[in-house]
Amino acid sequence: MDLKLDGKLVFISGSTKGIGRAIAEVVLQEGARVIINGRSDTATVASEMSGPGEVIAIEGDLARPEEAERICTEIDSHGELDVLVNNMGIFNPHPFADISDDEWRYFFDVNVLSSVRLCRHFFPKMLERDFGRIINISSEAGMRGLESMVHYSVSKGAQIVLGRGLANLTKGSGADITVNSVLPGPTMTAGVSNWLAESAQVQGKTEAQFVREFFKETEPDSLLQRFIEPEEIASVVAFIASPRSSAINGASIKAEGGLIKSIV
Repeated sequence: MDLKLDGKLVFISGSTKGIGRAIAEVVLQEGARVIINGRSDTATVASEMSGPGEVIAIEGDLARPEEAERICTEIDSHGELDVLVNNMGIFNPHPFADISDDEWRYFFDVNVLSSVRLCRHFFPKMLERDFGRIINISSEAGMRGLESMVHYSVSKGAQIVLGRGLANLTKGSGADITVNSVLPGPTMTAGVSNWLAESAQVQGKTEAQFVREFFKETEPDSLLQRFIEPEEIASVVAFIASPRSSAINGASIKAEGGLIKSIV
């Protein structure tokens, strides 16, 4: 299927590794002009990508207001933005009672306000143009409320509500603008891969054995019973970014391997 992304300008925050990089590589293969972003090594990562589309590197930290403003200006210099993917995010297991105000603020700066700043700049422009796609890469944690990472879960829940709120603002506009959230489950990023190898070694198990026991004991509700590959999430995002997805708006799209026992 032709996703009609050829020539579309796509910005993906936090896209030098993990799910963000996978999204960049998939839409690049669809012929998009892809702007990748990270706090470091962004130009190096861009040089490693190839495809029929174009790769542009914009380095900077969207958790900092002044940096976010500069990044938005640089994006504008490359043309009208068609697709905004709010992927930048952090997580850190921490007992709830030990999470300080400063850590709460930092999680909201990175996971929520980075998205808010980008949306505040580009959403009105999309309304003026009568076209645009905004996709928040949230998490199933935003619906489940993980006890090991309450602050992370709250921030991801906020992202989902942000997406729905902006989608509501498109009502009756007649424009082809959609705002959706994608909710990945446990995904095999580089960080997870390192944690997996170290944990298996400490427990004297093979990685395959550790994974089987992890899902059996920690995530028994998973229907997939394995880690999701970043490319699997990227394929979902590429379709939502496509002009072909215009009927999907204000949705929380679960790509979590069946962890959430819900039909809505």
